[in-house]
Amino acid sequence: MKKQYPAGDTIVTETETFPQWDRNPRMPGPPPPQGACDSQFHIYGDTNKYPPIPNTFYQPPDATFWHMKTVLEKIGFQRGVIVYPMPYGTDSRLLIDVLEAIRGTPDERNFRATCIVKDDSKDSELAQLDSLGVVGARFNIGKKWEENHTFESIRRNLERVRDLGWHARLHVSGEDLLDYADLLLSVKGLTYSVDHMCHLHFEEGLQQPAMKLLLELLQNENWWIMVSNGCRVSNMEEGWDDAVPFGRAMVRAAPDRVIWGTDWPHVKWRKQRMMNEAEPVELLYRYVDGDQELLRKILVDNPVRLHGFEP
Repeated sequence: MKKQYPAGDTIVTETETFPQWDRNPRMPGPPPPQGACDSQFHIYGDTNKYPPIPNTFYQPPDATFWHMKTVLEKIGFQRGVIVYPMPYGTDSRLLIDVLEAIRGTPDERNFRATCIVKDDSKDSELAQLDSLGVVGARFNIGKKWEENHTFESIRRNLERVRDLGWHARLHVSGEDLLDYADLLLSVKGLTYSVDHMCHLHFEEGLQQPAMKLLLELLQNENWWIMVSNGCRVSNMEEGWDDAVPFGRAMVRAAPDRVIWGTDWPHVKWRKQRMMNEAEPVELLYRYVDGDQELLRKILVDNPVRLHGFEP
């Protein structure tokens, strides 16, 4: 599937058209607390220099680290975590180049990253990434992402991540969490963070099996949740009221182990209108009912602990 860049505000592939990210973000109302961290955004680069892997789940958009720095400034965030995206797989050259570019600058203190770890990941490269500020690895597990994993491979690489002192980001749907829970629990001494509210089906309610399991897992001190992407998971075009009960339940379950991220630049966005970056921040405010202490935990204190920022 080849990417094309026509005039206008869309990225067009051979089969689908998606809105691009909003290049004019506004400040959320009210502004986030000082030291706020976007715990998940993605970066992409020149496809000639950093080509995507064959048969990737989606094609890289025009969305660089330097673009995102400007977005974060406009929405009042000082810190961020790069989550290396699927199109590059274990080819970490773009991530290495970005992290090396900010080394020795003020940005080095304010940005961390996660990479992708699979059987072909070299120990020497993981050591280099660790030295540059990588603190975790993302595992795109399950049918939704069109990736093939064996249980043995996942366990082996989870153990590698644990031995590096990193945490594991679980990009799973609710159905896949049910399928993989026993495997994940079998790896001891590893911290897990579940991405994007576990991509639950909000229309199935708070009593659905995957939600019950997630809340049970969050009783363990090594399990975290990212209450991001309620706007994407929602069946609503805007407002996203159906996300609010889920966000509130997750925050109540583990207030000291909740993080949040924009998931910028919102690839494969399937709603008619691309949101302004301030809107998902304001959705997060609803999850905490405006409680500033809770908000500070989610945006400032918890990211410091999980990602190793200076307090």
